[in-house]
Amino acid sequence: MAITPDITANPFLVSGTTNTNDTITDGRTFIKYVYWYNPTTVGHLMTLTDKSGKEIVTLRCESANESQVFPLWTAWDGIHCTDMDSGALKIYVS
Repeated sequence: MAITPDITANPFLVSGTTNTNDTITDGRTFIKYVYWYNPTTVGHLMTLTDKSGKEIVTLRCESANESQVFPLWTAWDGIHCTDMDSGALKIYVS
């Protein structure tokens, strides 16, 4: 199944699951932080990269149903999700 990104508002909302390279945005984007909401299973992963494949962040679920917030405060050339096993993602941008 592919992810479904909604980038019409701040934060960007991403739902669904993926283990392929799905595009969220290809333009230069300043990410304040990411909020991975309710990953369901210990060991599930969520990985974001830029459009050239450079890793932005990888988060791992350590406790079932425990949301995670990760600050970035960096601009990236595109945002791609290469892995999201469960939960939903909010990307706060500037």
